[in-house]
Amino acid sequence: MSSHGSLAVRSRARNLLLSSAAAALMVVLSGCNKEAPKAASQVAVKVNDGEISLHQVDLLLGRQQAVPPEQAEAQKQRLLDTLVEQELAAQAARQHGLDQDPRVVQAIEMARREVLARAYQDSLAEKAGQPSTDEIERYFDANPALFAQRKLYTVQELGVEATEAQLAEVQPKLKAAEGAAQPAEILRAAGLRFGARQATLAAESLPLPVLAALSDLNPGQNLVIPTPGGARVLTVLQAQPAPVDRETAKRAIQGHLVLERKRELVKQGMKAVRDAARIEYVGNFAPAGAASAASR
Repeated sequence: MSSHGSLAVRSRARNLLLSSAAAALMVVLSGCNKEAPKAASQVAVKVNDGEISLHQVDLLLGRQQAVPPEQAEAQKQRLLDTLVEQELAAQAARQHGLDQDPRVVQAIEMARREVLARAYQDSLAEKAGQPSTDEIERYFDANPALFAQRKLYTVQELGVEATEAQLAEVQPKLKAAEGAAQPAEILRAAGLRFGARQATLAAESLPLPVLAALSDLNPGQNLVIPTPGGARVLTVLQAQPAPVDRETAKRAIQGHLVLERKRELVKQGMKAVRDAARIEYVGNFAPAGAASAASR
């Protein structure tokens, strides 16, 4: 092969590895592992001198959406073919010396860090317990806009581009406006760019502070929600009652409370780890005061 062709092969393989380092990490690492061979019952397929284990196939299967039973075998075969392609690419990369390329090494290390970080955070989240019946009942009663007084909101939404000063000037006028036409007129008069659409929003699709504010409005009234670089202006066109009874809401509330507990456990666990760590930002990443002191 000519040197030009060799360079082209290296470039293409390098780009492939860098773009899929996280997905291929377990294949790359398993190919580098030269420990005692796995028992035959643990091996799904042998690829040259490498192996793909049943555990790797099961891990990839666990990340897929469920399919009908009659499609399960075809799905497993497709995933196995994907792993074979990854193993072949990983072997070819090592043969071309790409496993020594600094950018590839860095990408693999980053993927390894991400996998380990997620594993630790998942281990924290797994400690979350199930909410009690009383907790579920209290959540239902505390959030009538989500359940007993739930509504479907048909709104006109204007996405506005504006600075903080421009928004401060028009916001009182927008809040006082009535009907769907006035907000657009106010924005045009202020020389602000905006886009418009009509949407139907379910109560559960809205952040709780937005839902609380929206549920207090009558048709024709407006809600201004500041966003980075501008704002969203919601004009209520219709609010249609769509209540959810206590029994129907139970499963959704349970899932929500478990998720909140998991997030809190991860937050607390990471805070404890961070508090116990020694973290020093250096060079250009050091705080301004520390950087100037170091330069003296």
